Amino acid sequence: MPLIVTHLRRTLAAAGLAACTAAPLAAQSRAGASQVVPPAAARWWHDITVLADDSLRGRATGTEDYLKAARYVADEFRKAGLEPIGTDGYFQTAHLATARLIADRSGVALVTGSHADTLVLDTAATINLTTTTPAHVSGPMVFVGYGLHFPGIRDDLAGTSVKGRVAVYLNRLPSGLSANMIAHSRSGRWEALRAAGAVAAIAINDPPRPNAQGGRGGRGGRGGFGPRPANGLADDPTAGGVTITVPASAAERLFAGSGHTYEEMLNAANADSAAVLPRFALVPTLDVWTAMEKTPLDAPNVLGVLRGSDPKLRDQYVIVSAHLDHLGVGRPVNGDSIYNGAMDNASGIATMLETARYFHDRGVKPKRSLIFAAVTGEEKGELGSAYLATHPTVPVRDIVADLNTDMWEPQIPLIGVFGYGADESNLGDDLRQALALHHLQLMEDPHPEQVRFIRSDQYSFIKRGIPALALKVGYVAGSPGDSVIAAWNATRYHKPSDDLDQPVNFETAVAFDAMYFDLVRLVADRATRPAWNAGSVFAGGK
Repeated sequence: MPLIVTHLRRTLAAAGLAACTAAPLAAQSRAGASQVVPPAAARWWHDITVLADDSLRGRATGTEDYLKAARYVADEFRKAGLEPIGTDGYFQTAHLATARLIADRSGVALVTGSHADTLVLDTAATINLTTTTPAHVSGPMVFVGYGLHFPGIRDDLAGTSVKGRVAVYLNRLPSGLSANMIAHSRSGRWEALRAAGAVAAIAINDPPRPNAQGGRGGRGGRGGFGPRPANGLADDPTAGGVTITVPASAAERLFAGSGHTYEEMLNAANADSAAVLPRFALVPTLDVWTAMEKTPLDAPNVLGVLRGSDPKLRDQYVIVSAHLDHLGVGRPVNGDSIYNGAMDNASGIATMLETARYFHDRGVKPKRSLIFAAVTGEEKGELGSAYLATHPTVPVRDIVADLNTDMWEPQIPLIGVFGYGADESNLGDDLRQALALHHLQLMEDPHPEQVRFIRSDQYSFIKRGIPALALKVGYVAGSPGDSVIAAWNATRYHKPSDDLDQPVNFETAVAFDAMYFDLVRLVADRATRPAWNAGSVFAGGK
């Protein structure tokens, strides 16, 4: 189908949010001088024109502009017949924060008897600051190879306890892992160690390669003091402990007196990249003390529920999620400083709203309950979804799946989709069925190294053990569609040009929304609770 190109005028800028929400859809349908938005796409595009208009100034988390967007979504939830399921009507305030380390009141030392070997911050150690880093942590150390703890898949802790200890590991990964396993191992390694009882972890960076830039501290020569400010939850019930990064140049100090050396472990890893390395106790005790300044940042998730119709299944919940925030106002590019976020992710919010409207307008009653969640803080690190996953407004054990849309790329003809996570859980069966209903393909991701399954809000739920899917419009590597998406990423992704004046394939939008509704319906009505596939690295989430 031909690409329908739009160059939408900002008809809403002067009118403000109240006027644009009240304007008839017909008044918003004109796209440039000669193109008209098809009636079937009018509501979807209207949502985008409201949320990505200059008057909302990029919907940055914690701003009044974001609150205007949240109120718009809440009103659309109400019109679609969704009941509020937040903590304040449709709103659930996510209590977030930004933390900064106070340099002269923080430190790291290796203590042996009465001797303390202080590691100079930003030279011999970096504290990986979080908003919940404790003021003091101390414990004996144990070397655990690569530090991976995924029983049944790869377990470097087998036969070794880290409870009450500091896990020390090489900050690299063994060979033989899939792209998803690699990504999850990198981001979830500390969480798995913490769940096993570790009070802290030390990651030893590899030696710098010859002629490589940098080499200072855990951040590889970033310069300046200590960690960057950290964004996170003000209160994270899953948090605890602290992680430290140490450069190879300081690593031998950890192994002093153990009968082993860092060089020995590095040579063993280089000789056999798949082997399980030795595990053994280290002599020094780690002592870490931190002081930080925290700045609160609150913003609401917007939550509405469509109650299930089946008495046996209605107390199970499928979350339909998309992030509402974007980057706000930033560095000007070609004189434009508003990062509108039309595709990222007003498009996903619009698809979520269309899904809710389909259920309402067609009188479809799902068996399970559906929670539609417009979450905040994705651009700051999936924070709104993390808050919802750790502070759910329904029992977490009753959340059976998350279906997420984020910048799903309606710029090219729809022949199929990338279904991130389709091979990790039996939600893949529902996706294949939904695609078959619309004569679409489940396509192979040509860029698995980008590990998109853990790069948006679905990952917050995955880490709690909840099966999930994330979808994007598919294409074949090297095809014209691949080129269009690559060009979009180069010229518009996280730039002010992701605005209302860009190409959009409205036929793709209509077809994708129809398929997505069927996917949500199938997951809500499936006979069994969704489950991870045997051998999935994500099956161990809590």
